[in-house]
Amino acid sequence: MSAAGALPGRSARRPMTIQAETLREGVVWLAIASSFFVMFEPAAYDLLMIGAIVLFVGTGLKLPRVLLPFLLLVILYQLGAVLTLTLVFDRADTQKWTTIGVFLAGTGCFYSLFLADRTETRARLIANAWVIAGVASGLLAIVGYFHLVPFADSLLRYNRAKGAFKDPNVFAPHLIFPALILIQRLYASDLKRSLILVVPLGIIMAGVLLSFSRGSWGHLIASAMLMTTLTVLTAPSPSARARILVTCAAATVLAAVFLVILIQLPSVANLFAERASLEQSYDVEHGGRFSNHVMGFRLALDKPFGIGIFQFSKRFGADVHNTYLNAFMSYGWLGGVVVPVMTLLTLFSGARYVLTPTPWRPVFICTFSTWVVLMIEAAVIDIDHWRHQWALLGMMWGFIAATVAYERRGPAPQRRRRALAG
Repeated sequence: MSAAGALPGRSARRPMTIQAETLREGVVWLAIASSFFVMFEPAAYDLLMIGAIVLFVGTGLKLPRVLLPFLLLVILYQLGAVLTLTLVFDRADTQKWTTIGVFLAGTGCFYSLFLADRTETRARLIANAWVIAGVASGLLAIVGYFHLVPFADSLLRYNRAKGAFKDPNVFAPHLIFPALILIQRLYASDLKRSLILVVPLGIIMAGVLLSFSRGSWGHLIASAMLMTTLTVLTAPSPSARARILVTCAAATVLAAVFLVILIQLPSVANLFAERASLEQSYDVEHGGRFSNHVMGFRLALDKPFGIGIFQFSKRFGADVHNTYLNAFMSYGWLGGVVVPVMTLLTLFSGARYVLTPTPWRPVFICTFSTWVVLMIEAAVIDIDHWRHQWALLGMMWGFIAATVAYERRGPAPQRRRRALAG
């Protein structure tokens, strides 16, 4: 029966269709939501990100001029990797390592272009998907640490929770951004919604604690403090600021109570006491992390092209554990200069725009707070091949580009244009 002959009072059924934009953004959502499982390479995240990039390239992305310095620095950084690869081209896994690095840098560029357009919607999409991934990671950490499932041992390393990651020190930092998102939402919620938010937040924070990663403990505390400070500064009224501070105090008390209860368990208490020490033998002894850093920077002065991928551990008996030093070792002087330049440029640009009143400012604040502390932590651990490091860096530049455009089309520029026209 045709539409014209349809029964009175009944509308013709429309075929279900999925808009191209919804499909493309849905693939990005799936990629981020699956980022909690990276035991194997390529991970589902990698394959989905490749799919998202293919779907967006050509029609779904715009290139704001603000992003050109960032994209140029990323290209120079990876050029340094390719040049240094020539020193160790025939050695095991060096080509694979460089290829993965180029791909991850590409995802960082994609995030910046992705967030530069439809920023409010896409910021919310990323935040929600990352919270889901964080809760999934936290649950895997809990069931693994307390041996609640038959495959618990595969979720642990050195009796530390790692979820579906390869290493606890990569697993825990992945949880910081979704933790900040939930804490910030807690500040703006009523009592009923707060009780709902406490559950996923508690799961994520349990994951960070059970990783027994000292850097991640400090990362969470420092990032939460920075995020809270910026959120207070942007609160619309004194009563809103007071509410944030009261909620923050209550959340701190609850977190302390949660920690006290958890460390009553003997297995948790013993490892907590060991890991809580600020000085570990592999950090401060001769041949430890920090002495190797000093010798590595001295060596970098004589090696314009670096020493090649994986060669630092062969020379010094331990991994580099420093992103800035690794840039010199694995990317030569070109990469060694680009990393601090890109870090400082991102820091100053982000600080300039993060407090601008935009619809996406809350997520921008969480991104800024997570990324800043992560780059401080990068001085004691190598984060170059962390997927979420490149995601956060790209998000920073996406928010910067979107905020610059938002300011240009805001009320003040419009008034100036009208005055000139008059």
